[in-house]
Amino acid sequence: MRALTLSFFLCFIYACQSDDLTIGQASYGDVILFQHYEHKYGFPFIVRTTTIDYPETQKGYTMNMAVITGIFIKDLNRIGEKGYATITAGGVGRRFVEIELKSQRFEGLMFNVTIYGKCCPRKY
Repeated sequence: MRALTLSFFLCFIYACQSDDLTIGQASYGDVILFQHYEHKYGFPFIVRTTTIDYPETQKGYTMNMAVITGIFIKDLNRIGEKGYATITAGGVGRRFVEIELKSQRFEGLMFNVTIYGKCCPRKY
């Protein structure tokens, strides 16, 4: 009976795992700085990857005065087709972030990325 209970518990934990990524938190006064939906179809034997940069560069020049307070990346794929998100540069407390999204082999990727921050940070 103990083995059956333990195996049920482990299966439950495995089924409830999420590949969403949440770093930091959005608090009162924070605004949405960036929101992006990324979708790519899967191909046989191929791992799909994409990189998302915030702020986006325009003509080689970027200026961002907002400080990032929260990054929320939601994997919208069904169970078994999960992708992975990693932050490769910047992040919470910085003014920029680079996010890499990766799918499993044979599968596509479908993510919703939302970045929150303070528009005009105060200097004390």
